[in-house]
Amino acid sequence: MVTEINTTAGSLWKSKRPEFDNVELPNDITLLSSEQLGEKFTQLTAWADYAASELAYAQIAEREAARKLSLRENTLLVSRLSSGIKGERVTLVKAQIAIDPEVLDLSQEYENRYAYRKLIEMTLNNYERDIALVSRELTRRSNDLRSTRKEWSL
Repeated sequence: MVTEINTTAGSLWKSKRPEFDNVELPNDITLLSSEQLGEKFTQLTAWADYAASELAYAQIAEREAARKLSLRENTLLVSRLSSGIKGERVTLVKAQIAIDPEVLDLSQEYENRYAYRKLIEMTLNNYERDIALVSRELTRRSNDLRSTRKEWSL
C-alpha cells in the first residue's frame, strides 16, 4: 500500500479498509436469500471503494517511480554526453546507463509499483464484476416478484 502520500488532503481521499473479511460469492448465487444478496452487495461495494482508492494511490506511486527513473537516466545521459569523450556512441552510453546500479534500483522500484498497480486493477475489476452479478440477481428477483403480483391481481 502506498504510504508516501501522507498529506492531510491525500488522507481525506483514501478509503478506509473495510472491517469485514473479503467477500466471496458461492458458485450459485441463486441459493442466497435476498437479504444475504443485499449484504454481499454492500460488502462488495465497500471493497470496490477501497480498491479504487488503492488503485489511485498505486497509479500515483507508479508515475512517481517512472519520473524518478527517467530523471536519473536523463541526468546520466546529459552528464556522459557532455563530458566530451570523443567517439562514444549514444548506444554505448545508454547501455552504460542501463546497468548503472542506481538506475537498476529505480527500474526495479518502478517494476514493483507497476505490478502492484496491475494487481489492484485486477482486484477492482473482479469486485465490479461481482457487484454486477449480484445486482442482476437482485433485479431478476424484483422483476419476478412484480410479475407474480401482476398475475395474482388480475
